[in-house]
Amino acid sequence: MHAVKQEKGGGGVTEGISRWVSGTLEVKLTGYSAERFFNLCNARQIPVWNLHYQDDGYVFCMTRKGFLQIRPLVRKSQVRLRVRKRMGLPFFAARNRKRIGFGSGIGLFFLFLYLMSLFVWDIQIEGNRRYTDETVTDYLKTREITWGIRKSKVDCEALEASLRDYFPEVTWAAARISGTRLLISVKENEVLSQIPEKDEAPCNLVAARPGIISEIVVRQGKGQVKAGDQVEAGQVLISGEVPIYDDSGEVKSRRYVHADGEVDAFTEYSVSKSFSRLHTVEAETGRSRNGLFLKAGPWSAVLLLPSKEEEQWIYETEQHQAKLFSSFYLPVYYGKIRGRQVERYDAFYTKDEITQVSEGIYQNFVKNLSEKGVQIIENDVKILEGESVCRMAGTVKTKEPIAQIQRIRDFKETESEQYERSGEHN
Repeated sequence: MHAVKQEKGGGGVTEGISRWVSGTLEVKLTGYSAERFFNLCNARQIPVWNLHYQDDGYVFCMTRKGFLQIRPLVRKSQVRLRVRKRMGLPFFAARNRKRIGFGSGIGLFFLFLYLMSLFVWDIQIEGNRRYTDETVTDYLKTREITWGIRKSKVDCEALEASLRDYFPEVTWAAARISGTRLLISVKENEVLSQIPEKDEAPCNLVAARPGIISEIVVRQGKGQVKAGDQVEAGQVLISGEVPIYDDSGEVKSRRYVHADGEVDAFTEYSVSKSFSRLHTVEAETGRSRNGLFLKAGPWSAVLLLPSKEEEQWIYETEQHQAKLFSSFYLPVYYGKIRGRQVERYDAFYTKDEITQVSEGIYQNFVKNLSEKGVQIIENDVKILEGESVCRMAGTVKTKEPIAQIQRIRDFKETESEQYERSGEHN
């Protein structure tokens, strides 16, 4: 046995990997000429390793290729061989040949995840109040930053600078990519970027609508009315033409200023609104149906049983974006579809419903006035019911500011007045 050349431990790491790829076998040899067999293997350079005696025979390892070459050596040495164990890639593939599809599917799945991780599949904008999400995303489209862009094409520093330049009210911007999401945070200027210039052009304050003056405060100019006076639309309330008297009480000159002040008046608004008594009623039947939908990129699928053509349904959709981790979003949307069956028919409003509809119309009317600074004092609106039409008619007594600016177009100042005005600016 001293003539046998064996490799202890099966060679180095590289050699071990090579043998695993090509396949190895653990073999048990029995017979009277074992030494001759190993000598023949050594002469033909067939590697043998991990050789040891066990249970009236020899156990050793050899390559799959070497095992295919030893058949004539077995006949010459008159020994018997039995394969105890098969190891390596060829035997693993043979044992799992029915699972190749499963393994390939797993590999393709991880390849799909890797490819998806190279793109941006969700854009989130935070901190914007003055500019809507649609406004910001429309701007991003002009820079070709959209859903599905490669992450390597997004320059976050350049994007931050462009956001500050394009949106004047954005004082700070930050952009970063987390997983497959592009996160954009902005901070808008809460102070006016420009202070409006004060209007100094000569003008009068005139009545925007007729009413009875309730209060007048003159800051600049000359008041033309007092509390309790009835005024008409267009009547001068505060004049921008200020007379200057001499010692004898005569008008020496006239000064033209930008009239300023507050004038409140009691006013009236007429209300006349009509609506049909006949309306469409939408009643639920109690029947419902559920479905699912899936959307992946431009493709979408809906799993929902078809309804009859004469049936009427109202559908609500709950949508979610698929994600694997907190920031690994995928271009896949899924959700539930819920349907409620309804029946629609025409019916007349009841007394209570007419009151509710009228109250809604009146409250909308009041809301529009309140947004203009009008205060409701008294309401004298009645509901007139006809056979097919209902009408709201009456008046609403209010209190509101009625002063509006009227430019003084044609005026001439004396030389002394022009001098005084120029002195004020200097």
